[in-house]
Amino acid sequence: MTGANERLRFYGPATLLIAAAIGVGVRLVFLHLDLVTSKPPVPRYEFVRNTQGCRGTIFSANDDALAQTKTVWEYHVDPMVAAIDPDNPKKQITAAKRREKMQTVAEVLQIPLLRVMDAYANTRSRFVYLATSDDDGIHAVLSNPKRRLNELSITEKQVRVYPQGRRLSHVLGFVSKDPTNSVGGAGIELKYERWLKGTPGTVRGTKMATGGEVRMRRAIDVDAKPGNDVYLTIDENIQYEVEKALSAGMASNRAERAWALVLSVKTGAVLAMVTLPGYDPAQFNKVDAAVRINRTISESYEPGSVMKTITACAVLNEGVAGPDTMIGTARNDPNYYRLPGDGSHKWEDRMSVREALVHSSNIVFGKLGVDLGPRRLWTYMTSMGLGRKTGIELPGEETGIIPNWSSWDKVKWSRAPIGQGVAVTALQLANAYAAIGNDGELLRPYIVRKVVDSEGVVLYDHKGKEVVGHPIRPETARKVREMMLGVAKRGGTARRAAVRGYSVAGKTGTAQMKEGRGYSQTNYNASFIGIVPATRPEIVILVTYQKPAYCRSFKLSQETGIPLYNHQGGVCAAPTFSRIASSVLRYLEIEPDIPEEIDPELYEDAPEGENG
Repeated sequence: MTGANERLRFYGPATLLIAAAIGVGVRLVFLHLDLVTSKPPVPRYEFVRNTQGCRGTIFSANDDALAQTKTVWEYHVDPMVAAIDPDNPKKQITAAKRREKMQTVAEVLQIPLLRVMDAYANTRSRFVYLATSDDDGIHAVLSNPKRRLNELSITEKQVRVYPQGRRLSHVLGFVSKDPTNSVGGAGIELKYERWLKGTPGTVRGTKMATGGEVRMRRAIDVDAKPGNDVYLTIDENIQYEVEKALSAGMASNRAERAWALVLSVKTGAVLAMVTLPGYDPAQFNKVDAAVRINRTISESYEPGSVMKTITACAVLNEGVAGPDTMIGTARNDPNYYRLPGDGSHKWEDRMSVREALVHSSNIVFGKLGVDLGPRRLWTYMTSMGLGRKTGIELPGEETGIIPNWSSWDKVKWSRAPIGQGVAVTALQLANAYAAIGNDGELLRPYIVRKVVDSEGVVLYDHKGKEVVGHPIRPETARKVREMMLGVAKRGGTARRAAVRGYSVAGKTGTAQMKEGRGYSQTNYNASFIGIVPATRPEIVILVTYQKPAYCRSFKLSQETGIPLYNHQGGVCAAPTFSRIASSVLRYLEIEPDIPEEIDPELYEDAPEGENG
C-alpha cells in the first residue's frame, strides 16, 4: 500500500499538470485560429460594394442634355425568403399575408399579378427577376423597411441614356455596358472620360441571411462623387437641320455615306457635325465598327477641285498671277509635263484665273501649280492646316496625307493643285476655308466650350478664339472670296448652291475614289463647300456625298430618275448646301447681304472637269 500511495502522490500531480497544459494549449490554438468567438451567433456575412459616381452630363450649346446618366433599380425576389413570415421567422407565412405582399409588389411596379405570383412560386431559384425601374417613388416604397418586403433584392445601377437618339451619335460616342465600371468608348464620352467619370465610393458592411443589410455594422461608408458636365458648341437646332437635309440628300442621291460640317468663321466653333449613316449610342454594339467612324475627322480622302481654292490663295498671295491674269487652256503645252485634262469641256484659247476657278479648269490650275512650284504650294497647303491634325477635342482625328514637296514627281506638280494625290479630312478643309473667310487668320476649331463640376464650379472655359497662323494676307483672302462668287451663279459649276438674299463664296469638288492602283470610273466623293455671306463671312458649310449614284448618260437618267451628272458636287452636294445655308442663316438671324432676290430661274449647271 505504501508503494501504491507513493506512486499516486508522484504521478497524480504530474498528470494534472500535463492535462492542464494540454487544455491551455488547445484553447490557445482555437483562439489563434478564431474558432472561438464571443460575438453573438447572428447569421450574417461580410460584403464590400463599390459604387460608381454618377457620370457627368453632356450638354449642347442650348444647354439641353445630349447624354446623361440615370439611376435605375433592378428588383428580384427570393421565393425561399418569401415563404417565411416576416413577423416570426420560425413560421411559414400565411396565404393571406403572402397574397397581400404579392399584390403590393405588382401594384407598385405596375406589372401583372400573375407574373409576380409565378416569380414567388419559382423555388428553383433564389434570385428571380421582377422588373427594372428608374422611378424614385417606386424605390422609396419597395425599399421601406416598414413594408416588410424582406424577400425583395434591390440592385442599384447606372445607365447612360441619349435623349436625342441617333442625333450627334458620332460626336457623343458611347459608354461601355459594364455595370460595375462603364467607360467611354468613342467621341466625347472617350475623350473626356476622366472629366465625366465620377469618383467611386465604397461600402463595407454586414448582411443578414435574409439579404438585408445591418447598417449599424458598416465598417466603411465612402460616398461616390458625381462627374463633371461637358458643354459643347454644337447647336442642336442647327444639327437637326443639317442631319435632316443630309439624310434627304443621301436618299435622293443614293449615296453610300455622307458627312457635313457647319463652322463659325469668327470663332472656330463647330456648330454642327454630321456623319451618315448614324447609330443609336445606347445600342452601339449592334452596328459594325465602320458605322461608328466619325468621317468628318477620321476619313482622309482626295478632295478634288475644292483644293483649287487653296491653290488660288497661294498663286495670288505669291504674286504668280492675279484674278484677271489670262492663262492658256491648251493641254499639250510643251512647257508643262503631262497636264490633267478637262474632259469634254471646250474652252476658249485663254481664260482668266477667275474664270478658271468658276468653271473649275483642271488644265489652268495644273499650269498655275507648276508655275508656283511644289515647294511653295506644299507650304501653303500645310500652313492652312492641311496634312496635320486640327486639335479638335475628339478622338480618332486623322492627319490627312500631304507628302513633303521633295518627294513629288513632275506629274504631281500639276495634280496636287487640283486635289489629286493628296488627302485631307473634312474638318481640315472646312477650317482652311474658314481662314479665307476670316481674312487669312487660321483658327483652331473647337467643339467643347466649358466643363463644370457638380457644384457649378467652371473647371475649363474656352474663352475667345485661338489663332494658329496667318497663311495669307487679308487682301488675298478677300480677292479669292470675290473670285468664288461666280461658282454659285449662272454659268458656274454650282448654280444649285445659291441662297436667296445671300452671296455665296463656294467651290465644287468631284473626286474620283482610289481603286487599286488607279481611280474608279464610277465611285466619287462629291462635295460643295461655301462661305456665307461672302461679303461679311459668318459660317462655312461643307457637304460631301460618298459614292452617289453614277449617271452620266441622258438615257440612263431618264430611265432611273437620277439627275444627269449626279456624281458631281455641283449636282448632288450643292442643293444640300443651299438648304442647310438657308435654314442656318435664318436661325442665326444673319442679315442678307444681297437685298434683291436671286434669279429663281432653273437651268442646267455647267458640267465640271475631271475631278472638278
